[in-house]
Amino acid sequence: MANQVNQHDELRALLERLNLGAMAAVFADLALKAAKENLSHEAYLFALGKHEEELRTQRRTARLLRASALPADKTFRTLNLGKLSPQLQLQIERLKSGSFLESATNVVAVGRPGVGKPRSIHYLN
Repeated sequence: MANQVNQHDELRALLERLNLGAMAAVFADLALKAAKENLSHEAYLFALGKHEEELRTQRRTARLLRASALPADKTFRTLNLGKLSPQLQLQIERLKSGSFLESATNVVAVGRPGVGKPRSIHYLN
């Protein structure tokens, strides 16, 4: 039993040295779950890898939001479209769909000073 505990600690330390902290935190729990559900080794590794990927994506998103220094309370839910022209409302609805992301299309806001270009683009987050 002591050897198994030692292996457990060594594996956790190895995963942490490899910067796989999410895997290090859950590998034992996922291993028990995989054993109970008779999952294959590949299924266990897939679940472990997906957990690491999800956590990294969450951390990256949080880091980029912090770096942007954009106010957290400004979202599409809080945007009052009634104050905008019908043409701008239509354009914002199109941008809200996110279809420009799939085609990697750049978005450029053009207009007179003081009409809210940065705020409109911020709402896309």
